[in-house]
Amino acid sequence: MEEQGSDSPQALSVLGSLHLALALVHARSSARSEAKEEIDKARGIAARLGENRNDFNLEFGPVNVEIQAVSTAVDLGDAGEALDIGLTIDAEDLSPERQGRLLMDLGRAHAQRRHGGEALDCLLRAEAVAPEIIQTHQAARATIRELVLIAGPNAPRELLELAERADALE
Repeated sequence: MEEQGSDSPQALSVLGSLHLALALVHARSSARSEAKEEIDKARGIAARLGENRNDFNLEFGPVNVEIQAVSTAVDLGDAGEALDIGLTIDAEDLSPERQGRLLMDLGRAHAQRRHGGEALDCLLRAEAVAPEIIQTHQAARATIRELVLIAGPNAPRELLELAERADALE
């Protein structure tokens, strides 16, 4: 039996956000089917909600679900899926943090595909929107470090400067 008020926008936002958190936990432990199942559950809740909201600063809604689907795909090593989803997202109305997160994850996906120029472009755009994402997120720093190693002595100046700003080479 559902509790009264469980279909309120606030309750749906919390429930959907919990499914997104579980999706990331599963993805980071390589539990592919469980991660995808949680994303599907969050998509269903977002569809019921029908709009992007910011209850309790969760920014839950259809767009954020797709941003988290990109993160989940990247964590699972599904760069192609991450790019397919991510390149269709319009995150302009979301917070700089969410926009930066999407750009960082697109950069990670491009790096997984060995698209160095596209990865660098996404990471630089993420830094411009939300510098703290690049400076503090371990996955961003690891991606920058990987790009520098792959480029070797031919690493572009912009990449080396980004690595320095992110302390990615320590």
